[in-house]
Amino acid sequence: SDISRLQQWQTHYREQAKAPNADLLLSLNNVNFSYESEQVLSDISFTIKRGEMISLVGKNGAGKSTLAKVICGFEKHQHGHITFAGVPLEGESIFERANRIGFVLQNPNQMISKHLIFDEVALGLRLRHVPEEKVKEKVYDVLQVCGLYPFRNWPVAALSFGQKKRLTVASILVLEPELIILDEPTAGQDLKHYTEIMDFLEQLNQRGVTIIFITHDMHLMLEYTSRALVLADGKLIADQNPVDVLTNDRLIEQAHLKRTSLFDLAVKAGIKQPTQFIDHFISHDRKVRKTWQ
Repeated sequence: SDISRLQQWQTHYREQAKAPNADLLLSLNNVNFSYESEQVLSDISFTIKRGEMISLVGKNGAGKSTLAKVICGFEKHQHGHITFAGVPLEGESIFERANRIGFVLQNPNQMISKHLIFDEVALGLRLRHVPEEKVKEKVYDVLQVCGLYPFRNWPVAALSFGQKKRLTVASILVLEPELIILDEPTAGQDLKHYTEIMDFLEQLNQRGVTIIFITHDMHLMLEYTSRALVLADGKLIADQNPVDVLTNDRLIEQAHLKRTSLFDLAVKAGIKQPTQFIDHFISHDRKVRKTWQ
């Protein structure tokens, strides 16, 4: 039967997980942020190691974007401490933090300010008075990595939405940050472009860039990240494996997340370890989709 074949496949399938580097990169300790009289973030504490790729999830208004802005320095927290590679961030300006932490907005059109692709990627370097010959070298290198080198002299307006997404990543990447935070990286994209941008970001992660995704996309969380930070009403209510998050009814309800149908399938099939089944299914699905490309 289909169920017996599913059970047999689950028994034999094994996933090879990539372990991140053990070095501590970012640490938040009891961080609080209020806007006027409203408490937006309450006692946020967590650490991130170099090489991790993490999801930050929760409903609208949970505090996800505010947390990212506090880390980047766009907003100043009133209490608590943030350290980056062991150095306190409280005394650093937005400009100083931008050398090590990049923030990519959901809509690339809100970030892009130059007419030509080359000039857009070069902007941050020129603001830092990098010699023009070095600017050219670094911009060309990062455009190669981002798959945009053939379009280096094109106007930005000629790019697709997905290519503009990559352009905004390139403009951050050229500054060689150790951490990139992306707000809804796959919003508004079809499956083909969704897969392209996520595979590209995964390759960046494999090159050593630590990545945080702010997302409502539970499939992205399950497929691409090994850890999920869950916010609800400005509080960190979970720091777990994504599969464990989406198989926890209480957590799903508290954070207003979407229930995964894969868990229901595993339960109906009588699989004793549904969380492991979901891990295996997603890994297998990725391998199958790669054969289509």
